[in-house]
Amino acid sequence: MSNLNDANYIFSRIYPEKPIYKELCISPYFKYSDYKITPENFSEGTEEFLDSYIISITPDGDYYTSSKLSKIEGLFNPKILKIEEKKYPIFSLRIEFGPYNERIVKEFNLDGIVE
Repeated sequence: MSNLNDANYIFSRIYPEKPIYKELCISPYFKYSDYKITPENFSEGTEEFLDSYIISITPDGDYYTSSKLSKIEGLFNPKILKIEEKKYPIFSLRIEFGPYNERIVKEFNLDGIVE
């Protein structure tokens, strides 16, 4: 996040659903409606926007030491299918997204190293 306005934008757009916590070092993650990255002609008169995820990664599982924020953006109607630890410190999120009749599944790899 570059400043307090960015943080305010994200927190005001978070979906009012309970975030899912996993035993892995990805915890928590939040999905939010991201109109800033939604193209003007995307919604064509509807109130739909693309969604983004903010993910907090703690490579050693301890929030008292450090954590790293990552962002996956520009997904339409996303659903996280699986969170998996790969070879340390890489974590993978398998996300399904797209229109209901053209769903795509993509794996996103995140590095848990805090710089």
